[in-house]
Amino acid sequence: MILFIVFSIAILILFLPIPLKIKIEYLDKNLNFKIYKYTIFSSKNGIENKYIKKIIDKNLKNNKSNAPDTHNIKKKKLSLRKLYKNINSNKIKPTIKFSGDINYGLEDAALCAMLYGILCNIPSILYFFLNIIFKVKALDLNIKPNFNTLTFSFGITSIFYFNIANIIYMLFLIIKSMEIKEVAPN
Repeated sequence: MILFIVFSIAILILFLPIPLKIKIEYLDKNLNFKIYKYTIFSSKNGIENKYIKKIIDKNLKNNKSNAPDTHNIKKKKLSLRKLYKNINSNKIKPTIKFSGDINYGLEDAALCAMLYGILCNIPSILYFFLNIIFKVKALDLNIKPNFNTLTFSFGITSIFYFNIANIIYMLFLIIKSMEIKEVAPN
């Protein structure tokens, strides 16, 4: 009985969607990247600062100790054309809800109005690019011009719905898009 319960929970985890909320903000010359409520990247401070420094120091130490090899090396390179074809024809895509706000202003009201006309085309272009990788469930982009003031700020909130089967299939498509090339070392 316990084995059946564990097996059914594993199947549910495999196929039930998991929401992932991502928020990107640029306000007052400060860029913030948040996952749920945790700040991952910030131009002032964030979790990444201490980890990036450790990774850079570790890579510099490893690069100094490695000696070049004289044999031909087989390198795998990702073919973007194959990846685009595989992902675009994919029927099992994760779902996304996308909402955003853009507040901008220019000192010249005529230029601000022309820029507003250009920016109103962004949602359709964004929908096209997001639809390659995701099933777009909702796409809301609010554009607010502020005439006769020089300002710029934006905020993006996205919720991704994916399950472990989506992740495994996307990784399979990425591996399928790899090309192997033989390269002579320098």
